[in-house]
Amino acid sequence: MTAAAARTARTARPAGTARPARTARPARTARTARTARTARTARTARTAKTARGVRRHRLIGGAVRAVVGLALLLAAGLAAPVTGPAHAGDAWPTRPVTLIVPSGAGGGTDQTGRLLAHRLEARFGQPFTVINQGQGGGVVGLGTLKDAAPDGYTLGILYNFAHYAPMGQADFQVDDFTPIAQYNADPAAIHVRADSPWPDLTTALEALKGAPDGYTIACAGGCGGSWPMAIATLLEARAVDLARVRMIPSQGAAASLQDLAAGGVDVVPCSLPEAAALRQAGVVRTLAVFGRERLAAFPDVPTLAEQLGVTLDLGAWRGLVGPAGLPGPVADRLEAAMRDIVHDPGFRAEMTARGFGLAWRDATAFARFMRAQETQVRAVIPRLGL
Repeated sequence: MTAAAARTARTARPAGTARPARTARPARTARTARTARTARTARTARTAKTARGVRRHRLIGGAVRAVVGLALLLAAGLAAPVTGPAHAGDAWPTRPVTLIVPSGAGGGTDQTGRLLAHRLEARFGQPFTVINQGQGGGVVGLGTLKDAAPDGYTLGILYNFAHYAPMGQADFQVDDFTPIAQYNADPAAIHVRADSPWPDLTTALEALKGAPDGYTIACAGGCGGSWPMAIATLLEARAVDLARVRMIPSQGAAASLQDLAAGGVDVVPCSLPEAAALRQAGVVRTLAVFGRERLAAFPDVPTLAEQLGVTLDLGAWRGLVGPAGLPGPVADRLEAAMRDIVHDPGFRAEMTARGFGLAWRDATAFARFMRAQETQVRAVIPRLGL
């Protein structure tokens, strides 16, 4: 047997014998694993890069949108008119409002102020809380109002205050307040106790002329106010020595009338509505009312003209004001509300039923009226010896 034949015989498989399975080469397996890991790593890197790109795109897009939005807002703000105060006026009031009444409870300023507060509450949907501050003849209340923040949440009822400065009590000026509207005017009347020895005004004036320092006259709201000014003007016209007349300050008409009923004073000048309760109780009697005609609510009370042949249109007025610097939109809304209230039949009926007179002056006319009153009172007080 040749060498080649021998090699062939050694490698030949017996018939019917299967070829043995080849064992995978370790080197090839290792290379495959490395390739798979490399592929996965590449895919992961590409995925991460893509995700970072998406996030970066979103961030950049969001930033661009924010910048564009801000630019649009700024542009709108520059193009639009300044409306901050108007918006504030539209929102007002968002909480209760304080209404300062610079007189004691029960007087005309208090009564009309409460009627007004009720109507303002219905109009604006917030409480309008009345605070009486009649100390110092009203100086305390007016001072509180003057010094209040001009935000629309402190308002007040104002009456003739021009006498405080010339009398050295307080230096209030028209410019210390924001006029809103006048709503009331009442003629003065002269009241005495029911058991007074004076049956009429003529007899009372004769007694006062004969002994000016023998009787006392109450100064409702402070000497120099509307009511004392009215009687002082009358006394001067009848040649009564005002320098000798004893004028007693009080914290409003209600306090003055209580003093009258208790015998503390002899005469009280104030409106008829303020004295109505004591008149009905038979404690107080009214000698005369200023003005040209008798009042419909008090037809039994004669006028000065009927008894003396003279006409003096003197009395009190009341209006709604705020501190100086009240925002225009708030003042405008209040003025519009006051216009509606004063011309409302229900409010007019309430005022008339209590005997209070009605008057209407808008903010401009009210300011002009107060300045005229200020000039008049400052000129009269020194002449009357007050």
